[in-house]
Amino acid sequence: MQNHYGKILNKKNKYKIIDCRTCKFIHILPLPSQKKIINLYKKKYYTKIKPQYIKKYEQEIGYWNLIFDEKLDYLETKIKRKTKSILDVGSGSGFFLKRAKERGWTVHGVEPNYFAANYSERIGVPTINDFFQNIDIENMKKYDVINLFDVLEHVYNPTELLKKCHLLLKSRGIIVIEVPNDYNPLQKIVQKSLKKEEYWLTILTKSHNYNWASKIDHVNYFNFSSLKRLLTKLRFKVIYQQSTFPLELFLLMGDDYLKSEKIGKRIHQKRINLEMNLMVNENRGIKKEIYEKLAEIGIGRTAIIYAKK
Repeated sequence: MQNHYGKILNKKNKYKIIDCRTCKFIHILPLPSQKKIINLYKKKYYTKIKPQYIKKYEQEIGYWNLIFDEKLDYLETKIKRKTKSILDVGSGSGFFLKRAKERGWTVHGVEPNYFAANYSERIGVPTINDFFQNIDIENMKKYDVINLFDVLEHVYNPTELLKKCHLLLKSRGIIVIEVPNDYNPLQKIVQKSLKKEEYWLTILTKSHNYNWASKIDHVNYFNFSSLKRLLTKLRFKVIYQQSTFPLELFLLMGDDYLKSEKIGKRIHQKRINLEMNLMVNENRGIKKEIYEKLAEIGIGRTAIIYAKK
């Protein structure tokens, strides 16, 4: 059992938020039991925690395909093989892999939730319905790309998961990771200026609809600095970074989506409208350039890192 020590950033009931010197990233202590994590993600996640997740993706698929294409465009400049392969760990309902398959990639997903994995299979995405840590990779083929979208903040041991990914990548293969960009400069401004507690900590989330499990949905907290530090430690070479729209700007402009689900839906649609307008043909590169610049100063709601083996 690894010993965790470092600066305590927050305490809530029995939990501590620790900037861990051992792990090199922020996480909660004590970590939830493996049994509770399995119960949450294998059984409840798409029915209790995010019941509208798949329906919402279906409604917004035009927007998401633009986002997926931007990622695949970049990867195709780096992976020159005629036949390209991608593994999506935590592949959810398979929409990203469906898009990659349409562009000629060989695709496979790993998804612990039965409901989501079954949906993936129905749309033509081959998916292993299990947790990645349970899969014996010894006889698996290696991949050009491994994608991790909104995964590392949920898992019990991000370091071990990334080590396993390293083994599964081909020589000079690329891992793509997207995580919430927490403890970022704009969050700290919101916290100070608007007198907010650390609203990005899910153990502080106030909701009458969510059960205990959802309140510890995120057990790890990353930003650009800590994610790059962890990847470098594990012998990955960071080659590219990008951000996403800094939602904190809405808070600072008076749209308090933390208090209202209605406001949250409205600002979500505003962000989509902005990005779709920035991704039309003649302006296609502008959105990408803006988010690259935001990443340089650690700003944006999520941190997206591409790293090479």
